[in-house]
Amino acid sequence: MNEIHPNDIYLKGNKVAILLLHSFTSSAKEMRGLANYLHEHGFSCYAPNYKGHGESPDRLFQSSVEEAWETAEEAIQFLQKEGYENIIVVGQSLGGVMALRLASKSICKAIVTISAPIFERPIETLEDRMRHYTNRYYRKKNKTEEWIEVYINQHFPRPVHKLKDLQQFILKTQTVLNGVTKPILLAKGGMDDQVFQESIDLIESSVQSSFKRKTTYTNSGHLITMDKDRERLFLDIQLFVEQVLKSEKIYS
Repeated sequence: MNEIHPNDIYLKGNKVAILLLHSFTSSAKEMRGLANYLHEHGFSCYAPNYKGHGESPDRLFQSSVEEAWETAEEAIQFLQKEGYENIIVVGQSLGGVMALRLASKSICKAIVTISAPIFERPIETLEDRMRHYTNRYYRKKNKTEEWIEVYINQHFPRPVHKLKDLQQFILKTQTVLNGVTKPILLAKGGMDDQVFQESIDLIESSVQSSFKRKTTYTNSGHLITMDKDRERLFLDIQLFVEQVLKSEKIYS
């Protein structure tokens, strides 16, 4: 990875880089508010779009969870090439799953996992996410409801193999949890589906981090970075990062 994608967010600040990983079917835009906040407090921030995300539904249909994971790994390499030795990963939903995998490889200083799933969910639930994205995307393109309905009927239900690959990627992450020793902040929305709340609880009990904190954001659902408690989340992440840096005597 030699250059960033036009839809990526890259804000240069101090010598500490915060990698922001978004959720499935979304884009770097969902992390923009957090990136701006952390950048205002001095940190360098990079939020990449996963391959196939933030583009047309046709491109999303062609993409895979392996491509998303490649994007995350390439983002770490990009920041390292930029000269950052201290990298903290913040991931939301699927991004949180990938943050756990990166932490298990000890290539970051700390992680924040927001609404990260770790349990199995019905394939239909994952497909609904893609259907919702498709509907929203074409509404923004000013397509008529009739046009959208025809398109969705032509393209759904989706072939299940890629959705099963996504499901397995999430489930297999359970096997790396006891290898996570880095400081970790866990965030869950009080109004999120139970499977995500239980996932955060399992992650908390499974990781071997000596420095771990869990917070419930009562008034928020799944995407906390865009929900009612986002400002509180932003502050909590800032304070967590600063405490990690202080404990390791890292000066930004």
